[in-house]
Amino acid sequence: MDKVSSTSPTVGILQCGEVPENLRQSFIDYNEMMSQSLTVADPALNYRTWRVFDGEIPRPDACDAWITTGSRHSVNDENDWTHGFCDFVQEVSQLERPFIGICYGMQMMAKALGGKVEFADQGWGIGVATSAVYRQPFWMGEPVDKVNLVVSHQEQVTDLPEDATLIAGSDFCPNSIFTVGRHMLGIQGHPEFTTDYSQALMEARRAIIPAERISQGMGSLSKPVDRALAFEWIVRFIRSAVAESQAT
Repeated sequence: MDKVSSTSPTVGILQCGEVPENLRQSFIDYNEMMSQSLTVADPALNYRTWRVFDGEIPRPDACDAWITTGSRHSVNDENDWTHGFCDFVQEVSQLERPFIGICYGMQMMAKALGGKVEFADQGWGIGVATSAVYRQPFWMGEPVDKVNLVVSHQEQVTDLPEDATLIAGSDFCPNSIFTVGRHMLGIQGHPEFTTDYSQALMEARRAIIPAERISQGMGSLSKPVDRALAFEWIVRFIRSAVAESQAT
């Protein structure tokens, strides 16, 4: 359920996909994963959801800040909602409204702002991935040298937008976290996903993911996952970017 009051910033959750039908009895939907994680990190935040993949694309100024979910779809798909969402991200950037792109949303952020997204030669990224942190922006708080997040993607950002700053990456996914200015943050990983959901998703996709990659992904689930840390970053980024946008 959406939570809206007038006492704190409202974050618009841009739902770009949904939990597969055969997993819905065991797991909440993507927008709820996101809202629950945001609430744990900052109980004062408000949120509303738009089902972007159903064509519900809001006005870019309808919320104080925006965050996406992931999606099984591609940002390179040729359909009305994908093109409409690309236009939305461009308009949000022009307004300098805070925007956090998660997985699909990061890829759309890159494409909309002039970067490139392609199927990776490395194949599927699944399980828990480790990225080296190259820069320590203020919103990270205490310095860290790496971050572990659940991932689930075939495509990657292969060329960053011209004005992007690379924050973290790995040999497998060189562009795993980046920013554009002080108001747009992209994260390839899924801080909202649990390892239980990652395991279930891999099991559900055995027909389309090579067995060796599934085995590697399952083995990676024993790594510690920095879900709470990532949402601390996201909340600091949102709070700072909202304050900056309201001051101008």
